[in-house]
Amino acid sequence: MRGERDSARRLWRLHTKTSIEHGIPVVFVEGRLGHDAAAELERTLESSSNGVSNLVVDLSGVDYLSGAALRVFKSISDRRSENGGGLRLRAPSEAARFALELSGLLELIE
Repeated sequence: MRGERDSARRLWRLHTKTSIEHGIPVVFVEGRLGHDAAAELERTLESSSNGVSNLVVDLSGVDYLSGAALRVFKSISDRRSENGGGLRLRAPSEAARFALELSGLLELIE
C-alpha cells in the first residue's frame, strides 16, 4: 500500500522551471495541479516574479487543473491587476484549456 501511495505522489508531483523572456518571468509548469500542489504553485509563482508586475505561466506540460489551482490563477491575476500588472497563461494543454474554459478563466490565455 505504501508503495502505491509513494507512486501516486510522484505522479501528482508539481515540476516548475522559471526563465526570463523580455524582462518578464515565465514559469513552465509540468504535471498535475491537484489540490495539494496548489499551495506550492502559489508560492512558486509569487517568488518567481520578485517585484515584477507581469508574469507568464506556460501550461503546455499540465495534464490536470484542480479547482484549487484555478483559484490560485484567479487570485494572482486579481492581485497583479490591482497593481497595474497581469498574469497570462500560455500554451495550455487540452485538459488545462478545458478546465480554464469551464471556470471562466479563458481571458487569461495569451
